[in-house]
Amino acid sequence: MIAGVLASPILVLLYFLKLRRRRMRVGSTLLWQRAVKDLQVNEPFRWLKPSLLLFLQLLALACFATALGRPAVPGNAVSGDRVILLIDRSASMNALDGPAGASRFEEAKQIAAEIVDDLSPGASVQIIAFAAQPEIRFAPSTNHAAALRAIEQISPTDQPGDIAQALELTQSMLLTSTSEQATAESVSIVLISDGGFSRTSLALAGGDLEFRRAGPPEAPTYDNLGITHLNVSADFDDPSITRLFLRIENAADREVATTVTLSSPAGVLDRKPIRVPATTETGPGTQTLTFELNRGVSGLVTAILEREDYLAEDNSVSAIITPASLPEILLVTPDGDDGSLDWVIRNTLEEMNIARLSSLSESALDEQLQNRSFRPVDLVVFDRVDVPGDFPAPTLSFAGALPGLPVTTAPENADRFTAWSRSHPIMRRLVLDGVRMSSRSWFDASGTDRSFEELASGRQGPNIVLTTESGQRRLGVAFNPAQTNWPLDIAFPLFLIQAVEHFTLETFKAADAFATTSENASIAIDAGSGTLVLTGPAEIRAQIPPAGTGPGTGQSRRVSLGVPERAGVYRDSSGNPVLAVNLVLSGESSIATSDTIRIAGRVVRAGQSDQGHREVWHWFVIAATVLLTAEWMLFAGRMRT
Repeated sequence: MIAGVLASPILVLLYFLKLRRRRMRVGSTLLWQRAVKDLQVNEPFRWLKPSLLLFLQLLALACFATALGRPAVPGNAVSGDRVILLIDRSASMNALDGPAGASRFEEAKQIAAEIVDDLSPGASVQIIAFAAQPEIRFAPSTNHAAALRAIEQISPTDQPGDIAQALELTQSMLLTSTSEQATAESVSIVLISDGGFSRTSLALAGGDLEFRRAGPPEAPTYDNLGITHLNVSADFDDPSITRLFLRIENAADREVATTVTLSSPAGVLDRKPIRVPATTETGPGTQTLTFELNRGVSGLVTAILEREDYLAEDNSVSAIITPASLPEILLVTPDGDDGSLDWVIRNTLEEMNIARLSSLSESALDEQLQNRSFRPVDLVVFDRVDVPGDFPAPTLSFAGALPGLPVTTAPENADRFTAWSRSHPIMRRLVLDGVRMSSRSWFDASGTDRSFEELASGRQGPNIVLTTESGQRRLGVAFNPAQTNWPLDIAFPLFLIQAVEHFTLETFKAADAFATTSENASIAIDAGSGTLVLTGPAEIRAQIPPAGTGPGTGQSRRVSLGVPERAGVYRDSSGNPVLAVNLVLSGESSIATSDTIRIAGRVVRAGQSDQGHREVWHWFVIAATVLLTAEWMLFAGRMRT
C-alpha cells in the first residue's frame, strides 16, 4: 500500500513534465502538426487528457505494489516456506468409492499433486507415506517436478494405518530442522487420509496442520463385507479334524446374505451360506462360520466371500496347512527289564508309523532329568514306571501312578471294563466288553484335588484317565496290558494308535498357517543361503541367516520377512506356496471416513487448518507483466504510426 502511494504520483508527474526545446527556423510547419499535441502534453499546469498508456502503467504499478504485500486468501492452497505432506496408504484407502470409481488412494495422490502444483516456486516440499510404519519418500526440496514424480511412485498397502507414528516422525524432523536452522521458517503439515483411524487422540507441536479427506463424506455405514478374523487349529478333542474359524463383519446398514466358499488348488472343499446382520450404533454386524477339514487335507486352502463390494482385499483369506509330521516316541521301562515283559507295548509301537522309537531305563531317565539333559519328544510312554511330577512332555503310562493320582491294586480279584466313554477320540470305535484283567487296578482319587477325565472304569474305580499336569497332558492306564487278554484283541492297537494321534497331532502349529499385514512374518527353511525372494501380490526379499543360527535342529532356520505390505499368497522360486498373508483387520474393513480429526485436543476439520490461507502474490506479478507488455506493444505501435 505504501509503495503504491509513493510510486503513483511519481508516474503521474512524468506526464506533467515540460520538455525544453531549442528554437529553430524552418521553411514550413506542415510536417510539425503532429508535434502540437506533444507540446500540449508537456505544458505544465494543464489537466491530463485521457491516456491508455497512463492507465496501463498505473494498473501495472498497482499490481506490483500489491504483490509486495504478499496477499493471501482463504482457500485450499497450502502456505508456508516448508510443506510436509503425510499421505495415508493404509488398507482402507483401497476402497473403490472415490471419484469415478477410483480408489481413495488414487484420490489422495491427486490431492497431493494439486498441492505441489499450487506451491510458490521457493517453497520446500517433503513427502511422508505411512501405513503400519511411516516412510520418507521425498526429502525437503524446492524441486516440485521431482516431488510430483515421487508422489506417483507411492503404492498402496493392506496394512493398518498408524497415524501416531507418522506424526512422531514429523515431530522429530521439525525439532531437528529447528535446531539446525538459524532462522525460523513457517511450516505447513498436510494430512491426506480418509480419517478412519483407530486412534484419534494425537499430539503434534510445531507447524500448522491441515486435514484433506480422501473418499466420500463421513457416513454412518458403507457397503463392505470383510473377513476380520481367521483361526486354524486342530480340534482339541479330536486332533484328526482341522477347524477353520472365520469372523465376518458387515459395514452396511442392511443385512447382507452371501456364500462363503472354501477351496484348494484341487477344487472346492466346502461351500456355506451366511447372513450377516447390519451395522448398528454399537458396532458392525458380525457373524461366525466354521469349516471342518479332515487332518489329511493339507496345503493351501482359501475362503472367499462370493460378493463384490468397495474393498476386495478383505473378501478372502488363505492358510497353508502343513501335514502332520511323524511323531518321535520315547519308551521308559523299569531298571533291569530285559524286554521279556515289555514286548506287548514295544511291539505295538514298532508296528506304528512313527519317526523314531527310542528306549530309556527308569534310572537313566532320572539321571537326564537331574542333569537337565533330557531332550523332549512328542510322547513319552511309561511302561510300569510312575510318571515324575513336572515332567516336560506329554505322557502315556501303563501300570504306573500319575502325579497326584496313585494306583491301587487288588491282585486277588479279577476285573473287567464296566463302562467307557465311546465319544472320546481316544476311545472311539473300541469294543471292550470281552477284555478281562487278572487283577483289579484303579486310580485312587480319594484325598486329592487332582481333576481328571474318566475314560474307562472297572468294578472298583477308574482305570483309564486323562488329566493335565504342569501344562502337559497325561493319559494313564492303571493295569498292565500283558496281564490281560486285551493285546489279543484289535481294540488294543487301535487304542494305542488313537492315543498317540491324540497327543502328537496337537503338535500342529497354527501360527505357521498364515501371517497378517499387521505383524512381522517369517518362514522356516531347511537349506539355502543368500537372498530369499518370494513372489506374490508384491515381491518380498529377505536375507537368509547362516545355517545353524536359527531355532530348530540341523540346517533348519527361520527367515524374518518384516511386515508384508500386501495380502495374498506368496510363492518361492519353484512356485510352491510358502506364505499366506491376510488382511483380517476390523478397523480397516469398516472403511469408515471422518470429516474431522483430533490433534492434542484440537479438532481439525477436513479442508481447514489453523490458518488455511493461500498466497496469491505471484498472480499479481504475472498480471503486472502482462500489462506492461501490452503497454509497450501499444506504445511501439504508435511510434510506427
